[in-house]
Amino acid sequence: MPANLDLATLRSFTLIAQGRTFAEAADAVGRSQSAISLQIQRLEADVGAPLFRRSRQGVELTIAGERFLGFAQRLVQMNDDAVLNMSGQTPCKISFGVTPDFAETVLPDVLQRFRQEHPTVELTLRIDGSKGLVEAVARREVNLAVALHLDDALNQGVIAEAPMLWIGRQGFERRDGASLPLALFEAPCAFRTAALGALGADVPFRIAATSSSLGGIVAAVRTGLCLTVRTQHLLMAGLANLGDSLDLPALPNVTFSYYAYPGEKSVERDTLLEICRRYLGAPAKTAGHDLYDDGQRPPALGEAATRILSPAL
Repeated sequence: MPANLDLATLRSFTLIAQGRTFAEAADAVGRSQSAISLQIQRLEADVGAPLFRRSRQGVELTIAGERFLGFAQRLVQMNDDAVLNMSGQTPCKISFGVTPDFAETVLPDVLQRFRQEHPTVELTLRIDGSKGLVEAVARREVNLAVALHLDDALNQGVIAEAPMLWIGRQGFERRDGASLPLALFEAPCAFRTAALGALGADVPFRIAATSSSLGGIVAAVRTGLCLTVRTQHLLMAGLANLGDSLDLPALPNVTFSYYAYPGEKSVERDTLLEICRRYLGAPAKTAGHDLYDDGQRPPALGEAATRILSPAL
């Protein structure tokens, strides 16, 4: 007779599979780290296969673990849907604002991860410039925004800092004596200001391309005719950080902050902020001891598993 799987154990398993450490999973479900370890060991015994393995990169799902994850998530989701439906509770709603740079680079990963952890949240997106997002928060059209740092009363703190980079197509070569061709947004733009300020009067340049969208800037850079200034999040296939190879001046860091009305907090909002922080900056690592207590995160799942985890927005 098949074993009856424990829902609490399945919830712990999905949290770890989605990137939480064992310590974080324990905090999330209100249990000790050793209890989570025991849960996973019993679950592996119930399903008759190891679900995690230890590698040089940390703890990762086995093939059996990847195959089992979809079942575990559906069972946990069915439980949560049933409880929510029978209790008559209203789903949490978050109106989330981000800049175009954020939207076109890290937002898909952020939302995929958030949906894994809070699948019942009703999320509404607004994509706008930093100033527009702050104004939307002030009008209460958006209750959480992640944007470039601005001196504003609604700025609730820094999420992450990232270095600005000179980004161009791999193999880009600057001709001797030629002005440096740039692809930039029109002013006002923090990246434009930083680029032109760094070049100053010492490095001749020309604006070779402008666009109102990041996609247009990327298209221009991919032709190999010009460079732009963004963060490492734009280093997609075919593009590279060319600052050192072209001997270009150093650029400052860019600071990302979050904007909201003071006192407006929820577990779901805090989770979304933490996910943004991890994707925009460097996630903290925690040392550990054994397979189930080592504090390491599983790497990204394979393509097949990712499709299972990506509900339509």
